Amino acid sequence: MNRKRFAQSIVVMSLTLALGFSYAEEPYLTLFYKGNLAEKNQIVKDAAEAGDGSIALQSLDFSISAYGALHGESEFITLAETSVKALTAGNTPGKEKEAAEKLRSVFKLFSEPQIKIAVLDAFSVFQAPENLFLVNDFFYEKMQNSADIDEALLKAVLYMGSYGNAASFNMLFIADILDVWPSYSKILANAYGSLADGSEKEILQLLATVPAERKIIILEKLSSNPKIAKKICGEAAENVLSSVIYSMEGSQDDSSGMQTELMLASLQIISDANWTRASKMATSCFDALRSGYESGSISDEAFSNAIADIASVASADTAKVLSSYLDFLNRSTEKKQPPAKAVVLSVINSLGELGDKNAFDCLLYATYLDYPEEVILSAKSALAKLKW
Repeated sequence: MNRKRFAQSIVVMSLTLALGFSYAEEPYLTLFYKGNLAEKNQIVKDAAEAGDGSIALQSLDFSISAYGALHGESEFITLAETSVKALTAGNTPGKEKEAAEKLRSVFKLFSEPQIKIAVLDAFSVFQAPENLFLVNDFFYEKMQNSADIDEALLKAVLYMGSYGNAASFNMLFIADILDVWPSYSKILANAYGSLADGSEKEILQLLATVPAERKIIILEKLSSNPKIAKKICGEAAENVLSSVIYSMEGSQDDSSGMQTELMLASLQIISDANWTRASKMATSCFDALRSGYESGSISDEAFSNAIADIASVASADTAKVLSSYLDFLNRSTEKKQPPAKAVVLSVINSLGELGDKNAFDCLLYATYLDYPEEVILSAKSALAKLKW
């Protein structure tokens, strides 16, 4: 008998608890339907504070269905915002998908920045692939129209940076390189920098379609972004350098300004990234750069830097190419036509770092010529570094 009574007591307690919860939910919903906009707003807040997010869902339904009739009412806008925020504060077990769908509907309907911001915050809780598609579309439309940036658009950029995909990267990156919002370049760069690791294909496709002046901007944006891996920068620079070499083949104007600028920029990034995969290609640029330098289209400093960049990712042929050039500089010095100090120093120092013993003769000869003392000392130092 005791066991039977105990079992009956458990049943009664269970029913009591169930009815209690039912009564706790019903007044909120009843009051919500009966109340005016201000009262509805307070009821949604109270329910959320009590851990009940279902009223927020009902309120979102109301906000969506009544949008056409009440959108001009400030209290209606406030209710929609409160409902979105309450949804994340309350508890909606098993209704996450439904909540995400309603949030997307609200995002599409309401143009007010404060509501879009609230929805974007809620998307972080009620995640779904469709959320990102919607935010990407929102950003793209704003970019296409060069709309002024407001807090909602900034929030969308941050959301894309945190939850974005390759399409998000592409849009953010294009907006930056096209200077759609120049004052917000750092924010855009921070967002797409987080997405670059999965967007190598998009970067290379973009490089293949834009004119030369845009390629330079892309390389600068990539190399200056601390979030973007050196591997990605190196691969992009290699791609650009390859296209420059191809376009210059058979051309009589090997030193055309934009192509030369692209070549120099690519070499610097390849060097910074230690992208040795492009070593042979880098060395193959030397003759074109030398031609540009001797025609006066490349400065002493730029040519010197390019020599060092080529040597930093040296191929098997690099020492031979630079040794041959130092031999030429030595003979020019013999003829009282000394090269720029920066250039000869770059060649000598590079040969020293490479340590190829085949550079011995030209380096030794440099120590006997009428070079500045700094050049002679550098040649002696390079000789000491050769590997035998």
